[in-house]
Amino acid sequence: MSLYGHTYINIDSLKRWVNTLSLDGIQSVDVGGYNLEIKDETKELLELQLQGFSECINRMHEGDDWRKYQGIISPAFYNAFIRMDNSSIRMGDFYECLIEPSNLKTYKKIIKGFDYLDIGAIHMKDSAGNTVASIGKKSDLIWAVFHEYFINENEDGTIDHVYSNHEKYLSIQLFNVEDLTKEEIAARVNEILLHVSMVYDMDFKVFEVNSLIKCEGEAPILRVEYTPTGFEEVPMFYLSNANNTDDERFKYLSYYQVIEYFFVRAQNYYFLDELKSIDVNNVNHNELRKILANYKKVTNEREALKLVLKSAIDIAKLKTWINSNSEYIDIYCNSQNYKIDLSKDDKKIISNIVERVYGYRCSIAHAKGDVEEYIAVPIISREIIAAEIPLVKYLAYEVIKKCSEE
Repeated sequence: MSLYGHTYINIDSLKRWVNTLSLDGIQSVDVGGYNLEIKDETKELLELQLQGFSECINRMHEGDDWRKYQGIISPAFYNAFIRMDNSSIRMGDFYECLIEPSNLKTYKKIIKGFDYLDIGAIHMKDSAGNTVASIGKKSDLIWAVFHEYFINENEDGTIDHVYSNHEKYLSIQLFNVEDLTKEEIAARVNEILLHVSMVYDMDFKVFEVNSLIKCEGEAPILRVEYTPTGFEEVPMFYLSNANNTDDERFKYLSYYQVIEYFFVRAQNYYFLDELKSIDVNNVNHNELRKILANYKKVTNEREALKLVLKSAIDIAKLKTWINSNSEYIDIYCNSQNYKIDLSKDDKKIISNIVERVYGYRCSIAHAKGDVEEYIAVPIISREIIAAEIPLVKYLAYEVIKKCSEE
């Protein structure tokens, strides 16, 4: 059903959907990574397509095939009205999202062959026998929406295919989901993929198109000076894990774990340093009690983070790093939440960084049900967390360099 899943759209739902479409508020459309501004001529063309397509859909009867009207619409129409985001489409009561096998084992369980691929499928029905979802070859509809991402048209009219075989990118299709919100659909997709993983030991993840796909890339010869530094094995494992994962949350937490690894050591060194003021042969118990009280303060996570960063981060070097990229300045120094004020003294800058890094760490690690604080809703906060990764990566690398011991 996967290849022709879009032919099972309920006609009444299709009519309701098309009658909600409007160009109001649409200023531009992303077509294959190219941002097409909706100016007068383009807007007029889209309005004509919308009018013609709507009239045809509203004249349909049971058993009619809506695909015979696809000749009316353009790639801009597909991406303005049918595309939901960088991985999915929605039309009437039909939803489809691009996915790919998460590992080689799953790939071999559903895809057969090498040059020519034979794609398997997983069809799901409810207890009443109604089709609920399907995993397998992507439909012609979603291919029409995202096709421009997979090709580059050259000036001489020839076409370069971005991937040698795009068939390895599959899709999950949901049926009869007209009444579900975007968030409810995302939850259902995750639940189905989890169910498939548990039943068939097959793991899939969402595949998102990106304009970078169409970039030809570079082939530089790089020469860099390297001297072995002897990083400790455990934090180096966390660092490597962060570099190798695609998920923004796991990436952020893995970088944070590099810093967190040195918390106890920093607390211990702080305590030993404080004890230097105590004469063990003539103990001033009031002073010792103050030292113990101060040590207790640094045993909480926020203060431990501050201890590590204070010992490891060169503020002048950090300022140079932030000022080297206008995006870093805008994100880290001009933000309303957790602003890093580089005009302040070193102590205040460290405090700003601690609040920012710890705040985002809590928004991820403390995300749990039935509470309001530190909740990071995945659909909303994903891009925000991704923007924080360069900073926590920089800090993690500086910490492992400074704090590693033989």
